[in-house]
Amino acid sequence: MRNLFLSLLFPFLFVSCSSVSYQKIDKAKATKQWGVLEVKETARSMSHSLSTYYKSELKTGYLEWKAIQNSTSEHIDTKLISNEILNQLTKDKVPFVDTSIREEASAEMAFGKTGMVSAESRLAVGKFKSPSHKIKGEINEVVNYESGSRIQYITVTLFLVSLETNQIVWSEQTNFLKTSRVEGYGL
Repeated sequence: MRNLFLSLLFPFLFVSCSSVSYQKIDKAKATKQWGVLEVKETARSMSHSLSTYYKSELKTGYLEWKAIQNSTSEHIDTKLISNEILNQLTKDKVPFVDTSIREEASAEMAFGKTGMVSAESRLAVGKFKSPSHKIKGEINEVVNYESGSRIQYITVTLFLVSLETNQIVWSEQTNFLKTSRVEGYGL
């Protein structure tokens, strides 16, 4: 009986002692690892620059996103950065296509032709859009250790490449210089 009581009491105390607090994202503080501050600043600067370029220089065409490559020693969720930038660009009315779903869409169109789908909801054939440009990106770093400090220079670079000419027509870079104390340095 005592074991049963303790096995029920311990998880209750453990859960009831834990706490969670939420903070304003714009009040995020720098951390040793890649965090909210870097994601937000990267998304803000990149999306603004690309949106301005699209509206003033390109004006037409569809963009497609290629996954950002992380070449740093840190685990960085590149999908999170991509989603933040894509979300802002979509709000700014920059048009994107996702060619990864073409096979599924084609299968649905073929199914619509079988006569098993009502005419008003059948997908029309011949309306796919091709991307005129592809966005690709890289995250790189240089790390140095000096006098008990870890100095990390991180660059996030995006490129917009014309698929017709393979020419890089736009690029933008966001940089971060992070210094953190290394515990146990010199021991």
